Amino acid sequence: LKPFWLKFSMALVQAEAARGIHVVVQRCLRARLLIDAANDQWVEVGRGLVFFLSFSQVAQAALAEDQQRSLKQVAKSLLTAPLSTSDRWKADHSDADSVISLCRQGEDQAVLVVPQASLVSRLYAGERNVKYHQQCAKNEAKKLYDGFVEALNTVSQELICCTAESKHDPDKYRELKAQRAAAALVSPDTFFKVGEYEGKFSKYDERGVPTHDAEGNALAKSAGKKFEKLFAAQLKKYEKAGSNTTSKEKDEAAENGVEEAHGLDLAPRPPRPASSVAEDSPTATGLSGPQVPEGAVMPCIRHGTFGGRQGFEMESLGPFTHSFVF
Repeated sequence: LKPFWLKFSMALVQAEAARGIHVVVQRCLRARLLIDAANDQWVEVGRGLVFFLSFSQVAQAALAEDQQRSLKQVAKSLLTAPLSTSDRWKADHSDADSVISLCRQGEDQAVLVVPQASLVSRLYAGERNVKYHQQCAKNEAKKLYDGFVEALNTVSQELICCTAESKHDPDKYRELKAQRAAAALVSPDTFFKVGEYEGKFSKYDERGVPTHDAEGNALAKSAGKKFEKLFAAQLKKYEKAGSNTTSKEKDEAAENGVEEAHGLDLAPRPPRPASSVAEDSPTATGLSGPQVPEGAVMPCIRHGTFGGRQGFEMESLGPFTHSFVF
């Protein structure tokens, strides 16, 4: 039998690995990343941060209720936390500031996102075999990765150009209320078979709660608990809506609002044409839109190719690294 402390430690490691987004943040003076090995194509950034990013296998479940909003929250935390610095370095680290704050002051900042699946791994004391089975499936991880990069660009524009939509916009409130009403009319036994969940699972229990992924593998215990909570919440909403809605109205609303029922943002997104700024410019973002306030600059946000070979070079004045799990 394993001693209590070892079982407790293993449980903590498993709980940590089950959480959704793993990010290691490193300050840099300059960094470059290989994005096309066949053509030896690299992207380069200047002073700022490097984000090494990975997702666990339950990330999709953890973010299922509102993926776009959740990724934006993570992006906002990383961009507004005092993780970066200007060129005026101080020994007591009082120069630490956020990417957004420095950009508002007109100081060039960059963010380089590097896909790093191996962040989700385990190695027990006394063992030599590294375990990677908690990693998110590649196709799901790519969607989350692309969504995170988009969230970084969107949040940067909102915070620097002040383009975030008002929380008290009556039209947005009515739209959100309509989406929630449509969500409540989706039958719990089909909730995980339509919308963003369609095709993601191969087996369900008698209630319609998924038990196996699309490849036929049994879902992790932590993912099962998450789906149980989602099912219970949907059942409660469905029963409450049923007391005031006819069967015909339910069918029509569910048919017309299945996408809204799964939290998709139907509002048009800002266009993302290629930036007119040079690729190596620290003020390039890849976004167009509202005018940048006078005296401010936009961060240069670059990212690696998901699934590709990640050749990487970096120069830094010293190690200033953080590890986060969201």
